[in-house]
Amino acid sequence: MILICLTISMTLAALLSTLIVLVVPLIICTIILLFVLRIKYSSKRDKKNISIGFFHPYCTAGGGGERVLWCAIKSLQDSYPDIKYYVYTGDKESDEQIFDKVTSTFDIQLNRENCKFIRLTKRKWVEASTYPRFTLIGQSLGSMILGWEALNLFNPTIFCDTMGYAFTFPIFSLIGGSIVSCYVHYPTISSDMISKVELNSESFNNDKSISSNKYLTFGKLIYYKIFAKIYYLVGSFSKLVMVNGTWTGNHIKNIWKKEYGKNLFKLYPPVDVENRKELPLDWMNRKNMILSIAQFRPEKNHSLQLETLAHLLQKYPIHKNQLRTKLVLVGGVRDQDDRDRVSALEELAKKLKIEDHVEFKISIPANQLNQLLGEASVGIHTMWNEHFGIGVVELMAAGVVPVGNNSGGPKEDIIKNEETGFLATTKEEYAEYIHEILAYREKYRDMQRKARESTERFSESNFNSQWLMLIKPLIDKCNSEKSKLD
Repeated sequence: MILICLTISMTLAALLSTLIVLVVPLIICTIILLFVLRIKYSSKRDKKNISIGFFHPYCTAGGGGERVLWCAIKSLQDSYPDIKYYVYTGDKESDEQIFDKVTSTFDIQLNRENCKFIRLTKRKWVEASTYPRFTLIGQSLGSMILGWEALNLFNPTIFCDTMGYAFTFPIFSLIGGSIVSCYVHYPTISSDMISKVELNSESFNNDKSISSNKYLTFGKLIYYKIFAKIYYLVGSFSKLVMVNGTWTGNHIKNIWKKEYGKNLFKLYPPVDVENRKELPLDWMNRKNMILSIAQFRPEKNHSLQLETLAHLLQKYPIHKNQLRTKLVLVGGVRDQDDRDRVSALEELAKKLKIEDHVEFKISIPANQLNQLLGEASVGIHTMWNEHFGIGVVELMAAGVVPVGNNSGGPKEDIIKNEETGFLATTKEEYAEYIHEILAYREKYRDMQRKARESTERFSESNFNSQWLMLIKPLIDKCNSEKSKLD
């Protein structure tokens, strides 16, 4: 027995020695490489001028995330006109076309002289279609490829990720020497995603082939938990973390171990409530229109909206014959996958035999959206655990009574159930609330008014003032370092 124990001890000692011999040189070589690269890329930066690079590969998508980007840049341009602003994007439109689209979609006039676009050619590496399996780690590693390309094209003083590509942080921090900041719309992984796998629940990120197999479920659970640890490590490189609401903030606080008020701040996204509030309430004369505002992404669950309408028309024929209730789906598309998703939804509408009551509006300009917001009576939102819900706020400010998903941002930050709107989960619940609102309009005049009044806290002016207050310490630090060089 003693001999066996001695043999095992000697074997373990030999393995440990071998491991040390292999790992220690690797660590030393990695440190030296990072040091050399840091010197190389820091020397490329213009140290006489402060620059802020916004990492937003899909800057023309036209959604709420893009409004955050353009409002952030616009407010900075107004307050710090001497700073140079750059947007890393994979979009192929010309600079002028992008600026024109920002104006037509968001009614935001940018200074075109000090805002430039850095063109990325490797955007395919962050597209979900590139990774049929292991999508999370695939897209995250792909973002590092894209981030490396971005750093080689331009090294900013301050790097700000506004799309959720946290794996770019160590590239710009360790190698580029940039001060890293981020605005998080949605955590790449959350405890809710992990719990879905643990409970064998089918969802957009956990398909039936996995949820029905205990071995695959166990493997995916391990994969998610390992990924969450790596996500924590890359998140630690951000010096300033801004989140769009309570739900996202709580997840980021837990995963990244950030502290509210120190390096983590809740900053509601800017919503065009001012212009929306100019629309007349005119409740009794509005159309029997159900309006949806959401990008055509899988997690938005547009199919539930179509199923809700089908159930509504079947249970309450008055909406089909007398009221002629219509569902209008408004949203932007990022790529071919999103366009294919719209086609699939059109086919589903035909299958449900509701196509005469459904209309799709893709990437429409601000004036057309305003017209729809002034005509609609009910708004529908169906994403489970929506990180915030800009579309819901827009509906409420415009005088459209919302029926949102009973989770995430709409539940925690936006809708006060049965006072400024309704919260639902199933198609039956959605249909009942929508029927109640449209069939008994007079009862909901006061709800319409209260919903509008509650949206002031989400205004663009509130966002701008808080954003400038949060980013100011980083700019002050850069100015201080610049003064030392001068």
